[in-house]
This record gives sequence, structure tokens and C-alpha cells, in this order.
Amino acid sequence: MKSETSIYEQMKAAGVKIASHETDLYVPVNETTQAIVDGYRFKSIVTTFTNQVEGGRWYDIPFAYTPAWDAKPGWSD
Repeated sequence: MKSETSIYEQMKAAGVKIASHETDLYVPVNETTQAIVDGYRFKSIVTTFTNQVEGGRWYDIPFAYTPAWDAKPGWSD
């Protein structure tokens, strides 16, 4: 079985700014992140919002912030 690189890992490897809330991954909308989101198999649940603190448009990628899952015992099993 082929292991798929998570969207979190793809964003991290691309060097984009990453933020989160609970298990949701937030990244700014730009050419790099758009290309990654376009290839994401769950892109239909990805939304955008205006970041009130830092400004600009950001992606909200539900359930994709891997460190939150890793920190919760039994959640990533």
C-alpha cells in the first residue's frame, strides 16, 4: 500500500507559514498553497477566510493539522 504524504507535510516541506486551531490547518492563500490544495483529495472541504490578525486570505483545511492528532492518545491509531 502506498503511503500518501499529508497536506500538512506538503505545506511544511514547501516552507509556507502554518497556523492552526485544534485539528484545523491554516495556511495563507498563494500560488504555492493553491497548487497543493488543488491536488488535495479532500479539497471540497477546504474553505478560505480573511485572517483578522495577520491580514490576507487563508485556507482553512479541516482535520489536517497532524501535530494535534499526534498529541491526542488514541486519536491517530
